[in-house]
Amino acid sequence: MNAPDPTDLDFTLLTEESSPPAPVREIPTPLDEQESLIGEQALGTEGFHVIAARRGLASAPNGVVLVVDDDLPTAELAARVLRRAGFSAAVAGSPKDAARHMNELGPPALILLDIEMPGMNGFEFLGRMRQNRRLKDTPVILFTALAERRHVVRGLLAGADGYVAKPITGTALVAAVKTVLNP
Repeated sequence: MNAPDPTDLDFTLLTEESSPPAPVREIPTPLDEQESLIGEQALGTEGFHVIAARRGLASAPNGVVLVVDDDLPTAELAARVLRRAGFSAAVAGSPKDAARHMNELGPPALILLDIEMPGMNGFEFLGRMRQNRRLKDTPVILFTALAERRHVVRGLLAGADGYVAKPITGTALVAAVKTVLNP
């Protein structure tokens, strides 16, 4: 079977087993290393670290923050916190569900993406998103309990815009999302 076309509008192909895994840089640059040290410290004090903002809420086709986490109570809680702060938020329980959601509604304004999920982990899904022409600039904040420096480095190398360590306060979660969506 041929590799999926990165310009294809069918986002469900992102999660097909037949599609090749996304290439990820293995060796961090000195800037990645410096950013990961800052990120590790920020995670310890603030609960989140934002690296760069790719685009704002107004430029996203559907203006939704998509929370992708197999722990549905945690995902629903995060979505509720974001809704109370004035954001539109939706929940997907897996990368496949996220791809189906994007197929129906288009790319979201931002994705909060868990790392540890069955089937396809967040790093792999993020890598595949970065290969897709329509999703490559969609901001992604990794939303995970994995908060060691090596995880932050791997997230940077995969193309994450931010890193949120669970558990996190609602205030810090909203601050991280606002930082990415309103640079």
